[in-house]
Amino acid sequence: MINLVDVTKSYGKGLPAVNHANLHINKGEFVFVVGSSGSGKSTLIKLLLRELDATSGNIVVNGERLKGMKHQKVAKYRRKLGVVFQDFRLLKDRNVYENVAFAQRVIGKPTRVIRRRVPEVLQEVGLAGKYKSFPDELSGGEQQRVAIARALVNRPDILLADEPTGNLDPATSMEIMELLERINGRGTTVLVVTHNKEIVNSMKKRVVTMHEGVIVSDEEEGEYHEA
Repeated sequence: MINLVDVTKSYGKGLPAVNHANLHINKGEFVFVVGSSGSGKSTLIKLLLRELDATSGNIVVNGERLKGMKHQKVAKYRRKLGVVFQDFRLLKDRNVYENVAFAQRVIGKPTRVIRRRVPEVLQEVGLAGKYKSFPDELSGGEQQRVAIARALVNRPDILLADEPTGNLDPATSMEIMELLERINGRGTTVLVVTHNKEIVNSMKKRVVTMHEGVIVSDEEEGEYHEA
């Protein structure tokens, strides 16, 4: 599903942000990418989203080679990815239903499909009763659930989550992780970038650790070790 072969990303002088990274993630896996601030985790996500182009090496995601991908193809490629960020990125002037529906309107889904699919996905994330609420009326955990619903509404093969619990308390963080685990259980490949040790150590998933741009360990049922 995700294949990085000898990938390096440099921003100029100094150590590369990602340094000769090799990573292979199969369909249906749940993988944590961990490491201290500045370890290269965020750059890795940006490379997978094709917000950045690798300086060298090859990245293939869902059969698509990212190197040299033409600008107009990037938007189409991203539609196959669900993405969740730390800061939710919801549209404040639209209610929950419209925030989720927006992801379908952008790609031209017909209204009848939207009317069927949005309630389905809100049910999936436990927010069926909140579809008329606006983001400011929701808790942080609920806002993140809306963001997850929006990421899932187009049925992506891969869900990328960049510090999805960074703004949440421990109990809510665990609920969000359990939700991601359920989504993974239905066949979606999930990659979570986090620095939350407690969550990583309690979930016993595959853990890829980065340090100064280098993947220093890759463990099945791993734990968060300071590199």
